[in-house]
Amino acid sequence: MTACYALNPADLPALLTVWRKNAAVLYPCKEEGDAARLADYEPLMPVSLDYGNLSMPAVDILNGYQDVLFHWNGNERTYEARPGTEDGRPTVLFGIRPCDVAALSYLDEFYLGEYADLNYSRRREALTVVAVNCTQPGKTCFCAATQTGPFARSGYDLLLTSDGDTCWVECATARGESLIAQGAPFFRSVPTADLKARQLMLEEQCRAAFPPLPDMSDARNALLRGFHHPLWDELTPTCIACTGCTAVCPTCTCFQFNEERLSPTSGRRVRVKDSCQAPGFTRNAGGHNPRSKAGAVRHRIMDKLVYIEDRFGKKGCVGCGRCIGVCPADIDIREIVSRITADCPDDGSTPPVFISERMPRRADPQLYTPQPARIVSINDETPDIRRYVVRYTDEHLAETFRLSGQFFMVTVFGVGEVALSIPFGDQHGGEFEFCVKKVGKVTSALAALKPGDIIGLRGPYGKGFPYRSFTGRDVLIVGSGVGLAPVHTIIVRLLQERERYGRIAIIASATSYEGIVYKDDLRRWATVPGVDVRYALARPTDAVAAHVGYINDLLPELGFDWADSRAILCASPRRIKLVSKDLLQLGMHPAHIYTSLETHMRCGVGKCGHCKVGSHYMCLDGPVFTYEEMLQLPEEF
Repeated sequence: MTACYALNPADLPALLTVWRKNAAVLYPCKEEGDAARLADYEPLMPVSLDYGNLSMPAVDILNGYQDVLFHWNGNERTYEARPGTEDGRPTVLFGIRPCDVAALSYLDEFYLGEYADLNYSRRREALTVVAVNCTQPGKTCFCAATQTGPFARSGYDLLLTSDGDTCWVECATARGESLIAQGAPFFRSVPTADLKARQLMLEEQCRAAFPPLPDMSDARNALLRGFHHPLWDELTPTCIACTGCTAVCPTCTCFQFNEERLSPTSGRRVRVKDSCQAPGFTRNAGGHNPRSKAGAVRHRIMDKLVYIEDRFGKKGCVGCGRCIGVCPADIDIREIVSRITADCPDDGSTPPVFISERMPRRADPQLYTPQPARIVSINDETPDIRRYVVRYTDEHLAETFRLSGQFFMVTVFGVGEVALSIPFGDQHGGEFEFCVKKVGKVTSALAALKPGDIIGLRGPYGKGFPYRSFTGRDVLIVGSGVGLAPVHTIIVRLLQERERYGRIAIIASATSYEGIVYKDDLRRWATVPGVDVRYALARPTDAVAAHVGYINDLLPELGFDWADSRAILCASPRRIKLVSKDLLQLGMHPAHIYTSLETHMRCGVGKCGHCKVGSHYMCLDGPVFTYEEMLQLPEEF
């Protein structure tokens, strides 16, 4: 049963001073107009509940921007890395509005599910939330439409409602009871019925004061129906990509890493805020960017009202209206929803929710900290692709996990981190291989290293190919360029268990034979009975018998029972679609074609947002998808 109290607002300065003896107290300090900012409370400072909202989200204190994720010391031959996590300080967050309370509920789902972010967890555990209901909406507020306000329903420890010379107080948790006990002289108990009746009246008055609100009841389905609505192209020229909307959004969580050198032999990696509206947010090191500017504008709205809800069961927009207030182009999410809902009425269909099976929560105290590994050898596969063989400096680490993932996050200390596919199986003998193409800052730095030098490893992450389900069937494997590296593992496993599968065809594709990786392996695989190795090149060669032309040209002559075969394609999204189209025409089912999709990954654990496509994080739900699943991803990919 909720305990209810009354408090004299004039006693708030003294009450916060009492609470401050046991914890830091953050409170809303009024600025110009009706806005406020969070500030550290000092004894007996004036406190007012008469403010519109915090100009910046209160939950930013939890998001961890400027977190030191790990420190490193050493040089090319020896490195030590230690986590940067610190215990959270006990904090009372006073005066948070219901919209930010709702945002906090989402952040708990986001940061503490799947891979749990310990930095967030420690700060959250140390936080006591004292929320304040809204009795007057702000100019851009629309929380009544998103069902997140103006009164909070849950997510707080104490809830205050201002009512003239009385402040009603609800206590919802043991932490709230502790605050009540600390300030006992300031509270008087009141009947729950009296408080609820008065709250209801005040909430009705506040709701009546809102301007006309958008109908959010069908926003998800309407936005999906309006994916190609001309409004997106109309908005694009007005958006200057200032990223102000994401800077003030309480549910925006995107970040990137900064590498900071503290000395020639030490440094640290720091998490800093990023934005999906930044031009290079989804651009890969090779320059390919699957998301256009129009796609970025659309993604922000779709993410808040479609993708987050599909994944977490609640909208990512809490109706605080901050993005509307800061936008220099007057882009208004309320107007977008209203127009698209009107132009794309319900046609009786419900767009499907496509969610991969989510993994249970996994706590890793070194989630962002790479483990040192030594380069054993380096071999040139092509003029711009090298094969690196590495071994953990602490060799016992190789025994602590099964290599069931699809990629590692590889660090060059002091330079940065990059996602690299795993071209080996779980029978690795403690040595791991990576095929690396020199295309960006980190891979260029990696190319400058020598055997004996140290790199860092995190992983493995991602979902691998379900090769066990291929038993008894013919299998086609296509690797284009360095794309042969991610499927190397599967080829090795299929050949180790050769008797379990039907015929196996491997097609290696590149511009020229010199661009083919694993040349020796391909020649060896070609000697295995029932294995057909072919080459598709853009330029002729005398080195091997190769088809000069497209991969697709080789498919009909393989003679597979396509209706019962399986295929693995690792190439560019465009090439995957072209080859898949021909496979479908040959009789394959789209659920039997597996792809490994290339995206811009920064964290590897579904937190940074860079690899998010629709409701999916490629690092968690992929990068392996069936072609059937791939077609359900947003068309921008």
